[in-house]
Amino acid sequence: MKIQEHQYKNLIGQIGLLLHEGRQKASQNINTILVQTYWEIGKYIVEFEQGGKERTEYGTQLFDRLSKELT
Repeated sequence: MKIQEHQYKNLIGQIGLLLHEGRQKASQNINTILVQTYWEIGKYIVEFEQGGKERTEYGTQLFDRLSKELT
């Protein structure tokens, strides 16, 4: 069976489109997961800093310490 050039180019185009769409969806999913992760991290920090209180005192060294520990 001889492959016709236009059919082959169509196949290449379809494969390229699938790869592009798959990479785009993967990137969007990763970004969603990262945003959710960062939101949870922020929530943990706020809850820790507030220590059960409705508000927290500012000027603590928590962020300086966290930035050093997590770097």
